[in-house]
Amino acid sequence: MNKTKIIKTLIDAEKQYGLVETLRRVVGKNIMVSMGFSACACNADIDELALSVRSYNALRRANIITIGELIEQLNEGELKTLRNLGVKSISEIKTKIMLYGFEQLSEKGKTEFFQYLIEKNNVLLTCGGKV
Repeated sequence: MNKTKIIKTLIDAEKQYGLVETLRRVVGKNIMVSMGFSACACNADIDELALSVRSYNALRRANIITIGELIEQLNEGELKTLRNLGVKSISEIKTKIMLYGFEQLSEKGKTEFFQYLIEKNNVLLTCGGKV
């Protein structure tokens, strides 16, 4: 199966199952994802992420107000040092940021996201249309 067909299959699967389930089925638990965020998205409040109370309160206590600030702290590895943010909370935050960013993408951006996913995570070209 060629890349174009795999990307179409992934886009269709995302619409049917959602992004997280599609990624889990295709790549597994450990994936490498990179997504650019617009200035508008970075300036959005962390309320937009609909985090759990524990994660939200821990971020607010640390004066992390915007998604941009959160991404910066995540990239610097600083979230691990915050009180009440364990592995599970950080995993939730990463997932919510990824979902938020994906929802902000245009159709072309979503296609590019899946192309990147295929290249960086060695998604086999033998998906066979089943995701």
